[in-house]
Amino acid sequence: MTSGRETLSSSRKRALSSARGKVLQRLFADEYDARSTDDPLTKDLIGWEGEDAMANAYADRLYAEIRFRQAEIDAVIVELARGWSLERLTRVDRNILRIGLCEILFDPEVPFRVSVFEALDLAHRYSDPEVVSFINGILHEAGVRHAPGKGPYDPAPASAAKPSSPPAPRVPKKPAGKGGGP
Repeated sequence: MTSGRETLSSSRKRALSSARGKVLQRLFADEYDARSTDDPLTKDLIGWEGEDAMANAYADRLYAEIRFRQAEIDAVIVELARGWSLERLTRVDRNILRIGLCEILFDPEVPFRVSVFEALDLAHRYSDPEVVSFINGILHEAGVRHAPGKGPYDPAPASAAKPSSPPAPRVPKKPAGKGGGP
């Protein structure tokens, strides 16, 4: 995976986005496949040929982490998708949420905003337009509730930390010579 401090080239960013798309496809296909997934860390790695090696490694790691932590991730989905069971969500939407939540909750190297942007990009490409805001809401709430150190709100810069005070109210001056006083 990449360090959060590194600047990625646009081709590397595209490769990582493509890797997330391939993880989505694999997770989607897994829901139709009845074979055992006893050891997802060694048995079900994606391993594409001809792709960016870093993106392949990232996809394998992301896929394995999702499979390993699927029960935890699914519990967060159920908690935050009020009124929606996992079965009620489409396979695509459920797996997009798994990808985004896995990155938010368990990968400190991927910034929160990148996780959300990439999940929403997958939703725009593979899901109904109405679902994008639903996925966005769940991911943002997960960041607030479960990953506050990484969550959606960046600390305010020091200069913005102090609210500016409102201007002092203007007090009219008393006319000279009328009434007592200096």
